[in-house]
Amino acid sequence: MADTLLSSRSGTKPVSKTTLLLFLLAFVSVATSFAQSIPAVKANALDDSEVILPRPDSQQILILIVSFSRKSGKLCEVWSRRISADYEADTRVVYYSLPVLESAPSFVRPMIVYGMRKGVPPKELRHFVPIYSNESEWKKLVSFSSPHDPYLIVVRSDGQPVWQAHGLYTDALYADLQKSVAALLTKSP
Repeated sequence: MADTLLSSRSGTKPVSKTTLLLFLLAFVSVATSFAQSIPAVKANALDDSEVILPRPDSQQILILIVSFSRKSGKLCEVWSRRISADYEADTRVVYYSLPVLESAPSFVRPMIVYGMRKGVPPKELRHFVPIYSNESEWKKLVSFSSPHDPYLIVVRSDGQPVWQAHGLYTDALYADLQKSVAALLTKSP
């Protein structure tokens, strides 16, 4: 019988093999998604400053807003404005919008970046970092489901994600992001 019951001598309730297998699969899935470090980034922000991630020596918490299409880029703007308003002055936190452009034809990329540069407020240019490689790794990390969603990740300085979400901005989702950042800030030296 495929779904036999497992029991113990301690008198606890029996558990089916299927239930145990589903629990283990869910646990491994969650553990694997957070065990993976962010892909290494060495790129230029829109202000031409060099950005290297992760930066384990910095002790800064990272908030990353990842997009895979023009539509998701537009939706990321709402997240970016809110994160900027709350964290720009906090030196313990750094945030970046990471438009992943690997799939865009190479001859079109300069036009895309030019359009971004024109549309981003000057003080935010250093927070926009176009990515031209590791698209499949980024998609795996964020559990990619739609090119039109913005993906958010809160990351320790060593590159380990501690919180992830995707989709439209909501106050509830933003409150969860803030809680994860606050928890990391209380743990940092």
